[in-house]
Amino acid sequence: MKALKTKKQIATLFSAILIIAIVVPACSPDSTHKTNDANSNKEMFSTNGIEMVNGVPTTASSKQLFETMDYYSAVMTYLWAMPAIGLKGWENANIDMGADPTLDGQICLYHGYEECAGILTPNTSVTYVISFVNTAVHGPAVWEIPAGMTAGYVGDQWQRPVLDTGLPGKDMGKGVKLLIIGPGQEVPVHDNSYTVVYSPTNVVWLGTRNMTPNGPAHDQLNEAFDSYPFNKPELKGRPKLRKTGEAFPLYQPHGMALWENLNTIIQRETMAERDVFFYAMLKNLGIEKGKAFQPDGTQEALLNEAERVGYLMAINNAFKKRFEGARYYEDRRWYTPLVLNPDQIEPTHGQLFERASYFHEAIGTTYAMKIEKPGPGSTYLAQYEDEHGIGFDGGKNYTLTVPADVPADQFWAFTVYDSHSRTLIQNEHKMAEVNSLNEIIKNEDGTTTIYVGPRAPAKNLEGNWIPTSEGQTWFSYFRFYTPRASYFDKSWKLSDIEAAE
Repeated sequence: MKALKTKKQIATLFSAILIIAIVVPACSPDSTHKTNDANSNKEMFSTNGIEMVNGVPTTASSKQLFETMDYYSAVMTYLWAMPAIGLKGWENANIDMGADPTLDGQICLYHGYEECAGILTPNTSVTYVISFVNTAVHGPAVWEIPAGMTAGYVGDQWQRPVLDTGLPGKDMGKGVKLLIIGPGQEVPVHDNSYTVVYSPTNVVWLGTRNMTPNGPAHDQLNEAFDSYPFNKPELKGRPKLRKTGEAFPLYQPHGMALWENLNTIIQRETMAERDVFFYAMLKNLGIEKGKAFQPDGTQEALLNEAERVGYLMAINNAFKKRFEGARYYEDRRWYTPLVLNPDQIEPTHGQLFERASYFHEAIGTTYAMKIEKPGPGSTYLAQYEDEHGIGFDGGKNYTLTVPADVPADQFWAFTVYDSHSRTLIQNEHKMAEVNSLNEIIKNEDGTTTIYVGPRAPAKNLEGNWIPTSEGQTWFSYFRFYTPRASYFDKSWKLSDIEAAE
């Protein structure tokens, strides 16, 4: 492609692309203009600015059509790539914290409001224990998980669970030592103390939550985790890393940074059969395995615009879910955010849009997060808009009345997130969550009123308050840890968030 030199040229290009995108599919014979060229005796057709001569586009129209095709490809590729790019964000956060960029498994810890501030829709009551290993670089990996109150998994580059661990896993919280094998690798000679796990991708995500209440036992459990390449036992027992200063944002980056991150993933990963056609689209966009990513000016303009529009589509796809069964109660505005299967496959289709919906707003899926009956694990509800179908306004006050006897044997948590970054709502009080582990005030009938907004409630109720401010927009998650039967049969129903009087 020849580079575009001016903003006017770029604007003209994408104006033309959008005209084609909107108008061409609706063309009818009446919208096609036919003329005869007296000099060449050729038939010429003009369809919404696209010129055809004897059934073949002119050179200028051909260029415009190819650019439109690439634009469509880039927008759909944005949605396709969301789980991989989201996970790359956490990898980047670990590297920002000091982990080796070659991904040798050093563990990073995230706990509390400040350390979790960059994570997509986190819970602030647990410690996230996170490491990454690139098995193509370092060979098979070891992950040592101690006995205790943990819940996590081994995940691949696409955030598909390979194995659940901890209380909801096969080890049932008794602890386990895993030997993780990458694609095409031989299982090394080892003693029988390991459980062998096979990853479909080179990069493996080792992530769990330490859910032990804060205190010495919580800290001791954090220290008992370990992660290192099997062939590098000298890395066993390394210090865990923690973030100081401003949190690194995990959300999918904007502009060319998104495509650069995607190129990194394409270069280092094996291609899955399900993705061959997306790789074909990426090739036309300048991203091809084994080749440098060097987009020219026109490609950069196209990719930047596709990221912008892809982001808007992702917002709509997540916050205005149209998936069957996404609304949990018929008479409430609570949605099930985790609308995909952990393996991201349905009998009739791959869950392209379902996973784009979830991974726009969150990170990580396990089988235990998709449980459909009482027991160890968790389930979530999300509310994105008010009774008028618009997003929640940080300059206004709202209340949520949580009915008595919440069906969560372990604990429940209500958390508020910024709708743009999908991270914890920012405020000077460093308070984005109200949960049953903290000191909260219940009403006389056993219900709990939670306050969200710029106006503080009465002083004795400040523990029930999540502050917001003018200019912020937000959404919320309500989590149930170890849910009971009344959640699943819906005999217990969560009230909607309502505007305060």
